Amino acid sequence: MNEPKLERIRQHLESIVGERNPFTQPKHLENTAQYISGQFEAMGLKVTREMVEFEGTQSHNILAQTSGDTDDLFVLAAHYDSVPNTPGADDNASAVAALLEIARDLSQSSHKKSLIFSAFTLEEYGFIRAKHFIDHDPERKKRLSGMISLEMVGFKNPQPNSQSYPPYMDPSQYPDTGDFIAVVGNEPSAGLAQTLAQEMAHSTPALKVDTLVVPGQGENFSEVRLSDHSPF
Repeated sequence: MNEPKLERIRQHLESIVGERNPFTQPKHLENTAQYISGQFEAMGLKVTREMVEFEGTQSHNILAQTSGDTDDLFVLAAHYDSVPNTPGADDNASAVAALLEIARDLSQSSHKKSLIFSAFTLEEYGFIRAKHFIDHDPERKKRLSGMISLEMVGFKNPQPNSQSYPPYMDPSQYPDTGDFIAVVGNEPSAGLAQTLAQEMAHSTPALKVDTLVVPGQGENFSEVRLSDHSPF
């Protein structure tokens, strides 16, 4: 990774890190929304804000879109809110920084599908804003063809036996050290998950990538449904 990109990622993290919660720190939540909007706009992307009220609070999804050759829409998302009393660094400033840099790269080229770079809020309260994104615009919902949720991509633990797994997984099939990126999907999205993992490993050979595809829609695997991909 080149130095300018590393410096931008550092800048994103320093600007975002800090409690971002609609009840305890609404000001920093809104400041973060404005920062994300400004970054997207500086890339020349069309930016929209979708507001929803929740238990007396107001917050926004920040959406930036590119135009594609077809009507299909593909969503790349990361939530920018955090739970109370945490700086929200790995969860989920790390993924927002990644979202911004991916958007910067992909906005410079043409694509078959239109891309929506989505910074969702209220993920920590049951994926409320992701659900709103799906249900708010029926026509947009019909055009959705795929979604990737970026979640907690900035932390690693190089110590042996630092990685644990849910009881339904065979730990012997996966690393016991928490120094890899996990690409998780369900059966309908198995092709997307596997292709993504293969391309990540190909483009960055030093990056350790493991894949998990759960049966069906993943209804019986609650641990892999704990982010904004779940409503999709």
